[in-house]
Amino acid sequence: EDSFIEEKEYETLKSLIKRKKNIILQGSPGVGKTFTAKRLAYSILGNKDDSKIKLVQFHQNYSYEDFIEGYRPKEDGGFVLKKGPFYEFCKKAEADQENKYFFIIDEINRGNLSKIFGEMMVLIEEDKRGDEINLVYSMEGFSVPKNLYIIGMMNTADRSIAIIDYALRRRFVFYELLPAFNSNK
Repeated sequence: EDSFIEEKEYETLKSLIKRKKNIILQGSPGVGKTFTAKRLAYSILGNKDDSKIKLVQFHQNYSYEDFIEGYRPKEDGGFVLKKGPFYEFCKKAEADQENKYFFIIDEINRGNLSKIFGEMMVLIEEDKRGDEINLVYSMEGFSVPKNLYIIGMMNTADRSIAIIDYALRRRFVFYELLPAFNSNK
């Protein structure tokens, strides 16, 4: 009710994300993409459980090392392998297969997606969920769980929209959100 979109549009969105597991909400700045993404997740969860939702924002300097895992300097010298938010959230979802989890990425088109996702590009596909590969740094076996859904948001006014390559485009369904000025909600 509080998503400010028509019921038919909501049902379409819900159906798309359940089927594909990855969706990108695109639209003009200020149209309510982030708000809608959270409300969509809450409605599928059945309650406003923020412990099952993780929100990150991509930018030009965001990398695989930030997103999945990478070496970080220690205060006393040397380096330590640190896990990123996508890795941590996948592990959380994997440990709780009975529930759905939503990873929300704001400004998804602002990062270098091939660089950020790395080998996750294959694992986020709906039919590859649960398949395991070795991570680049730790060589640990890793998979994206079947109960994890990815919602990305991007501004159509942003010129970096053209940077999204075909490899990523085919793994996501794109959905245009329009301003709801004439909405009954």
